[in-house]
Amino acid sequence: MSEDKGERVKLELEYPIRSSTIILYQHISTPSGLESWFADNVSVQGQTYTFVWNDGTKAVCLLDKSVSNKYMRFKVLDSPDDEFLEMRIIPDELTGDNVLQVTEFTTEEEAEELADIWDSAIDTLCSRIGA
Repeated sequence: MSEDKGERVKLELEYPIRSSTIILYQHISTPSGLESWFADNVSVQGQTYTFVWNDGTKAVCLLDKSVSNKYMRFKVLDSPDDEFLEMRIIPDELTGDNVLQVTEFTTEEEAEELADIWDSAIDTLCSRIGA
């Protein structure tokens, strides 16, 4: 049995965002919306999404599930079968704002760095949509 690079953990992050559900969903579901904050280049062919970043990183994902104005779930093709990347919009009844919940899998060693990357990406998203 080979030694794993670290135990995989589920990383769940929540970000309150002052934006309408429709605008937020456009930014998590369309290539142009995703390019404005998530990846430097996004191409879609059928159900296959290819995310490319300027540092050379690339992720090829299959759209697993989506519900309009609620969430997008992607299966990252080179990850274990039960892992996914999900961006879910949760309305906050108290404030009328939305919470963007991000779920992704990583190693314990990389979890903090990945959370920092998401924090930065969400800051960019908020500035793009004026939230």
